[in-house]
Amino acid sequence: MSINPQSVFTVVQPTTPLADPHVLSDIRDRRSIIDAIYDSLIRRDEHGTFIPWVARSWSHNNTNTHWIFNLRPDIKFHHDEWLSAKDVVGSINRAISPELPGELGTQGVLRSYLADAKVAALDELTVEIHLAKPLADLLDLLVDIPIVPEATLTELPEKAIGSGPYRLLSAEPGKIELVAFNDHWVGRPPVEKLIWLAESSPQKRQSLVLNGQADIAVDVPAPTAINANIEFIEQPSYLCIIFLFNLFDGPSTDIRVRQALNYGINIQEILADKNILNSSAQPLAGPVTSKHFDGISVNAPHPYDPIRAKALLAEAGYNNGLSIQLDLPARFPDESIALAKKVASQLADIGVAVTLNIHDNRPGYSEFVRTKQFAHLACFDSSPASIWRVYKEKLDSRVQGPWWQGYDNVQFNNLLDQAAQSQDAAHRNELLKEAFSIIHTEAPWIFLYAPYHQWLLSNKAKNWQPTIEGRVRIV
Repeated sequence: MSINPQSVFTVVQPTTPLADPHVLSDIRDRRSIIDAIYDSLIRRDEHGTFIPWVARSWSHNNTNTHWIFNLRPDIKFHHDEWLSAKDVVGSINRAISPELPGELGTQGVLRSYLADAKVAALDELTVEIHLAKPLADLLDLLVDIPIVPEATLTELPEKAIGSGPYRLLSAEPGKIELVAFNDHWVGRPPVEKLIWLAESSPQKRQSLVLNGQADIAVDVPAPTAINANIEFIEQPSYLCIIFLFNLFDGPSTDIRVRQALNYGINIQEILADKNILNSSAQPLAGPVTSKHFDGISVNAPHPYDPIRAKALLAEAGYNNGLSIQLDLPARFPDESIALAKKVASQLADIGVAVTLNIHDNRPGYSEFVRTKQFAHLACFDSSPASIWRVYKEKLDSRVQGPWWQGYDNVQFNNLLDQAAQSQDAAHRNELLKEAFSIIHTEAPWIFLYAPYHQWLLSNKAKNWQPTIEGRVRIV
């Protein structure tokens, strides 16, 4: 949704990295700034539907292995060169390069889908992608591959040239300044200068808007009082806060243990604890949220049932108690320590003793989980907007992705293959729902909650709404 024209507009969020646009990341701070500087082939609209962007149209064959993208002829980069198919090809090939690093364990994720892809420019405005296997979710990957001039690919991220609505003016620790790109193909953006400020404290971010020093504050608690010039909004997210079970060995290889721990956690008590969450949240019933299914009915969350939990543990041979270790990061999610302590206290009531292993090095923790070093449980999150991608990257035993922890179900894998080829949205949803039910029952994770994203808006941000992914776009 548009905002009223402004000369200067300020967004304050936890971090302000001038990030490499092709390093896969689900951190919204990064993606919001990238979206301001760069365009991608396609985008999602406010309903999550893929819409034309740099590509004005596309088509594919009936197995989702051969795709053609027709580009707009009127797109200029910030350095006044016209965007063409060779820039698209170069950007995609760089994004899937084995040399490109990842963030928090994402290295190789795009390549796992597109390593065998043949990406070619058929002419100045036509791109062809041949895939070795069916991939109905190709568009979900292309949403987050920004298009960069082929000639500047080797100068990223310092030379941040895109075709987005704003171009880079300056970057320093904690502050990025962008200015309007008046030749943007959509039209002149509404803000002359767009400033991004970093502030780690949610309360200080809130104060910057309340004191008139910022126009949008990202991920802040609701203020105790809101005047007529301030607006607080929140939105359900795709983010799942979960605990991953180690399914290679140990007690969690027994489905009864996994189910017991899900029944032994009182999610409603967790969601009501302000030491854990300052936002609304939805309990999870499986590996994705109700937002992923857009209101389609799926399984209800596991109810809190300590009697049933104790019975399942006794059946599994742990009637005298069970000791487990829970590894967790000190941040991302930032509530992880408070959450883990609450979970440990609840599980103690069903005879489960939990030892907490806290990891201060967040990138190191991601590598620790990616290389499957934890003993029994690991606190993690999951955020792809694509249901199929969540399943594929985290639960498909044939892929054995960075967050796969030993789960193996042939029926589940077969459903993913069928969904990858399906041309019918309703049929595809039924397949994904069936897969969801399998995961709900077999419980390879402890399903916790999906927090809401929150923003505080000044009067200058009136009518603004976040993207469906929860990003800040000022257009």
